[in-house]
Amino acid sequence: MKKNLHTQIKTLLKLSFVIIAISYGMKAKAQYQTGTYPDFTLTTFGTNDTFHLYSYLDAGKMVIIDFFEYECGPCTAYHNTHILSTFYNLHGPSGDNTAMVVQICTYDDADSAKLTHNNGMNFNWLAGVTYPTIILPKNKFSSVFGFLNSGTPAIPRICPDHVYTKEHPTPNGSTVSTNYTLTGLENWLHNECGVNASIDNQINEKDIYIFPNPASQHLNIKGLDNITYNFKLINIIGQTVIEAQNNSSKNIVISGLAEGIYFATFEIGNKKFTKKVLIKH
Repeated sequence: MKKNLHTQIKTLLKLSFVIIAISYGMKAKAQYQTGTYPDFTLTTFGTNDTFHLYSYLDAGKMVIIDFFEYECGPCTAYHNTHILSTFYNLHGPSGDNTAMVVQICTYDDADSAKLTHNNGMNFNWLAGVTYPTIILPKNKFSSVFGFLNSGTPAIPRICPDHVYTKEHPTPNGSTVSTNYTLTGLENWLHNECGVNASIDNQINEKDIYIFPNPASQHLNIKGLDNITYNFKLINIIGQTVIEAQNNSSKNIVISGLAEGIYFATFEIGNKKFTKKVLIKH
């Protein structure tokens, strides 16, 4: 009888361990989600601008959404790494314009005071943040993002094809997971999402040089190697005297032009640059 009881106890213990393991596995798996992200349009806090998800994705950008609660310790821990701010500065509209970041607070009573100091943690969620903030109460959250079915912090990374991957950025509450370091996010941007800065986003006015200046026979162009561009040379009364579409030459002949001040314009993608040129024979 004792032997049978001992056997039954061992069986129950094994079963318990199996149930615990399965339960833990399901919980761990629930932290990692992927699928097609639904479109949404929400109003940003403080600016009342419109944030339309698919407008960014369909423009070929990766979007990162930081779901947080203002009293959430792990949320604060990740926010304090400034990884998202650094990523946004590098790849947002003021960087190479290949990505967008937005933070969404899911507390029902969130307001300016709760986001800046009166939140039980004396923490300012808006300090140093240049990307948009959205307040989305939980009663609305479930209807918009109910499919996520997880707590905070939760940060989906969404590729231009609308496919997202979501994990918790700080699984143990403090240490940042590999995918949410700056290197990890840039890996998702370039390798997983396949987003790279277009050449026109990489070129700035200071990169383009014209020499010699003054010039008499030729204008030599420096800084546009392996780049095609639309070129115009305009005189001081607004007449176009030289024009070249889809030009790749780095040498423009000007020997037949009259002396004077001219303006050389370069169109590269959606950017336009103008340089002042003096022709003197």
